Amino acid sequence: AVVSTQSTGEMMRPVRKTLRMLENPDTDLDKDDQLRQTKEHLLTIGQQIEKTCEGKQEEWITEWTENLWVFVSQFTPAGPNQLKKLYKKALKQKSDTNSKTSKKRKR
Repeated sequence: AVVSTQSTGEMMRPVRKTLRMLENPDTDLDKDDQLRQTKEHLLTIGQQIEKTCEGKQEEWITEWTENLWVFVSQFTPAGPNQLKKLYKKALKQKSDTNSKTSKKRKR
């Protein structure tokens, strides 16, 4: 299937500002804060990609998930596979943090 940049751009329109922030990180922050901010941006972007794929056929999801991460990689020196890994890692860290927080609240 032919993928146009225009259609991927339309699918990612809701996170346009986040993509720009990913492209131009806040250089006034130290490395740890920059990394934290990048992870937050990737969480937002990754959630948009997942939302875009909701209810679609498996074949469509596989193809478009890849296409959308390739599109996102145009805004950063990292490649699409690296971005996907960082997103999954950030998602796992977020869920680990949330589960620890919810366990503390139960006490």
